[in-house]
Amino acid sequence: MSLEGKVALVTGGSGGLGRVHGLVLARLGCDVALTGNRNLEKAEAVAGEIRGLGRRALGIKMDVSDTGEVVSGVAKIAGELGPIEILVNNAAFGIVRATTIIKMEKSDWDRDLAVNLTGAFNTIKAVMPGMVEKGWGRIVNVSSVTGTMGGFGQCSYAATKAGLIGLTKTIALEGARNRITCNAVVLGVFDGGSFYEVAEPFRERIIKRVAMKRAGDPEELSNVIAFLASEESSYVTGEAIVVGGGIDLFTF
Repeated sequence: MSLEGKVALVTGGSGGLGRVHGLVLARLGCDVALTGNRNLEKAEAVAGEIRGLGRRALGIKMDVSDTGEVVSGVAKIAGELGPIEILVNNAAFGIVRATTIIKMEKSDWDRDLAVNLTGAFNTIKAVMPGMVEKGWGRIVNVSSVTGTMGGFGQCSYAATKAGLIGLTKTIALEGARNRITCNAVVLGVFDGGSFYEVAEPFRERIIKRVAMKRAGDPEELSNVIAFLASEESSYVTGEAIVVGGGIDLFTF
């Protein structure tokens, strides 16, 4: 499986899972742009790691909820690395907030939707014309089992991750005749990133809910994303693939 010479954009690539997605894609031959909004320095540091692997890389400031920043950012990436052929919508907000709908502030709801769902809309809208022109493209949206199972105190996060699955299926239909696939990875619990912002007793309870009784290694998710970004996945589109160690299975 090779992605040699492809240009990928990973949103939210400044750390955590996004960093690993970028590194795995680079090892398979991609040149990679990584966005950071609040953590641009970290995104640039990840880009430096990728350049150390012999690939071209770019850390770029991009608030995915801002249409203007997305359009200008995509143009900058195209100018420095080439047209984007692979898009990984990884940027997310609100994952560790545990606030019931009665107590949730409307501003928090608006921000989560703006980044998690409207952000994916903005990036897809910006890169898809180039994919149509080329007649090839891969879009991978990072959803969550919170979107398929619900999550206590996570109404905004759950709603956006459920919405991503509907968006995924629609884009799959719209891109199919131009050899553009769009799939979602529905992630469970992974060892790193926001999971360590959750209090330890809750982390232990969550892991007990997983059939494999462990958190996933980030590369176990990134490897699935890499497959969906490759030519080998050319007949897979519109799917929501759970990568969660059996967290969605009935366990006791």
